[in-house]
Amino acid sequence: MEPLIYARLEDKGRKFIEDVKGRRVFALYFIGSTKTSTIPGISIAGATPELTLYTPAVDVEYLVLGKPVSSEHIPVTPEGIPTPALITRAVLEKTGMPFMVVDTGSFIEPKIPHTLLPSRCVGERIDSGRALDYETTRKLYKEAGILASKIAGVAEVIVLGESIPGGTTTTLGTLVALGYNAWGKVSSAGPSNPHSLKEEVVRKGLERNPDLPTSDPFKAVSRLGDPVHISIAGFLEEAVRRDLKIILAGGTQMASVLAIAVKNGVELNDNVVVGTTRWIIEDESSDINALVEMISPKTPVIAYNYDFSNAPYEGLRYYEKGYVKEGVGAGGTSIAATAVMGFNYNELVESIYKEYEKLTRGNT
Repeated sequence: MEPLIYARLEDKGRKFIEDVKGRRVFALYFIGSTKTSTIPGISIAGATPELTLYTPAVDVEYLVLGKPVSSEHIPVTPEGIPTPALITRAVLEKTGMPFMVVDTGSFIEPKIPHTLLPSRCVGERIDSGRALDYETTRKLYKEAGILASKIAGVAEVIVLGESIPGGTTTTLGTLVALGYNAWGKVSSAGPSNPHSLKEEVVRKGLERNPDLPTSDPFKAVSRLGDPVHISIAGFLEEAVRRDLKIILAGGTQMASVLAIAVKNGVELNDNVVVGTTRWIIEDESSDINALVEMISPKTPVIAYNYDFSNAPYEGLRYYEKGYVKEGVGAGGTSIAATAVMGFNYNELVESIYKEYEKLTRGNT
């Protein structure tokens, strides 16, 4: 099986993959919370809406330790399907890829070694029209850029992932606030994408902000965004300025990262790809290619071609039914493992199966 799918701009995508082969790679996973995720029906990245606030911290505790510390259980959907951090952890363990966790505003602080942005904060519900303080968005952007400048010598290829339940709704809010027609194009962690609910939430936020849309990305994020996407965009700007190769490891949430950077005048210079999973690019309820096309037409989209149809575990087979799809950098981390470090598809899948066995043993 061909492990990579070139979903958009194949020639440029293949050139990027060829350029990063064998280079030093480093991954960062940005976590944060938005109270938007507590709106019933918005997010299934937790057994209840309230528990979604804890998911980012527990995700990365599991990523680092193989078990949660702040909760008795691994984050699961209401159906019992585990976090996509399972895929990311399996790949990191198999490959030994170095990584770091960056807290931009997690509801609870994860009990693992990690980096804190000084202006970290939890985002408010975006239907209030006031998600973050304006100056806070500017500080988060700048602080993440400083972080990029300090670790720029560590690697030549950087993987940027995220964990923020409710992030596709804040993505919709940010994109619409910036004037993009993103309605109906963002994805969901469930098989039934609640577009009407997301639209209702965003429109309520817009009603409280008659001065939107705007070309100011800090204003857009402060009204209808979250702390994670603005932070990744700030890191991205400085990393690109230093000519690093960047894999934006996520689904449609990475569209808001691109939009913030582009509106801030960042020249991507063929140094950036969106790296996701097959489940995202085949999702008929969203359209990552259309989002990237309208925001950054020269940016390729590459997907890792996981297929769990014949997986020995029902929890993994659920991915083929439209659950989870992406998160915690699963697709982009896998792309880096294969394209940069040379691990093949079967090696990664076997490591995922083994990790799932460990997880289910420890969670019973």
